[in-house]
Amino acid sequence: MYNRVIVGGTFETLHKGHRKLLRFALSSGRRVYIGLTSDEFTRKNKKYSCSPFVSRKKRLEKFLGKKVRRVEIFPLHDVYGPTIDGNFDAIAVSEETRGRAEEINMLRRSKGLKPLEILAIPLFNSDDLKKLSCERIKEGEVDDMGRVKNPILLAVGSTNPAKLKGVEKVARKIFKNFKIRGIKVKSKIPGQPFDDETVKGAVNRARIAKLKLKGDYGVGLESGLFRYRGKYYDCLVCAVYDGERVTIGYSMAFEIPRELAEEMESTEKTMSKLFEEVSGISEIGKKKGAIGYLSKGLAKRSQMAEQAFLCAMIPRMSR
Repeated sequence: MYNRVIVGGTFETLHKGHRKLLRFALSSGRRVYIGLTSDEFTRKNKKYSCSPFVSRKKRLEKFLGKKVRRVEIFPLHDVYGPTIDGNFDAIAVSEETRGRAEEINMLRRSKGLKPLEILAIPLFNSDDLKKLSCERIKEGEVDDMGRVKNPILLAVGSTNPAKLKGVEKVARKIFKNFKIRGIKVKSKIPGQPFDDETVKGAVNRARIAKLKLKGDYGVGLESGLFRYRGKYYDCLVCAVYDGERVTIGYSMAFEIPRELAEEMESTEKTMSKLFEEVSGISEIGKKKGAIGYLSKGLAKRSQMAEQAFLCAMIPRMSR
């Protein structure tokens, strides 16, 4: 345990992430110093209206209870406060603000002072896997525990039943409250994509679906052939778009007979069309897919959608 730990914030709604950070600081330091942003600071730097400093301080003191006796709460007028030259041992931050702590240490070193030990906790996400923040609480998207007010809408850029089924199966394991809507969109790539065209198609589908359906997440799934050492492998790529960033996931891949792949390249036939002819199964791409036909039913296209969507969600789940 450190003797003097410092932590800072606005603590407007004192949500679950805040409480977790404060408890972490209290468990790490014998004496804890809480920099609470001043009224002037919040007016200049916050997009939402904040309670007066005095009100936020009272809420903090109520939360701290008896532990307030080993805490000092002071007004924070800028992003650094006393951290750049104060007598502290450690600073408690979330992973999101670790960069600021590293910047503080750089400034301390320039002054010949010992850097602070950086104590970082993972960022706390809401049920929709997006950051829990005062701004989102103020806008009515989530409550202070990170529970979403409305079902999470997954806007899928496809009406293919196999793709929708795969996304839904995984979503049930990730989200507590959600709904799925599919929409037919143009992927803006060749009918039979190869290599990077496949990723581009998935991203385009995700972006367009989110925009058209006003979803929380846009989900794009695109099948394509990937070339490796003279062989061709079919893989389903998933892109998940939240309005700011895109995460990508891949399914298992399986080898396509070379003569069929070369026919697709030379005739521009799509894989679904070609396997309809080979298998005699109408709209095979919306059913078990080429993988179902080639594996003699041991694998299904919906399983590829499950894998790709899950892998695209992993970076969001592991934050």
